[in-house]
Amino acid sequence: MLKILDEKVLKTDDEIEELYKDCKYLCIIDSYDRVADNNGYLYCVSTDKDSFEELVKESDRLAKVGKCCVIGGSYNDGGAVGVQYEVKE
Repeated sequence: MLKILDEKVLKTDDEIEELYKDCKYLCIIDSYDRVADNNGYLYCVSTDKDSFEELVKESDRLAKVGKCCVIGGSYNDGGAVGVQYEVKE
């Protein structure tokens, strides 16, 4: 499910991830030059991977009206970045 929050308070990535564990989220930032600051205005939260496409559509929509957006977080359905596999010899 996608929850639109459109918050006006600047939050760090850590604060958002503490509030919304196992979720992906979309933040609006002041500019892409400040992406490394790791903070932004929380716009919406995707609580499960079924709503990830909606999250991306919101990001695209906001970008078209001139907003700088960053998607962060994790559904923690794999626990690590990339694909893990086992090799048997």
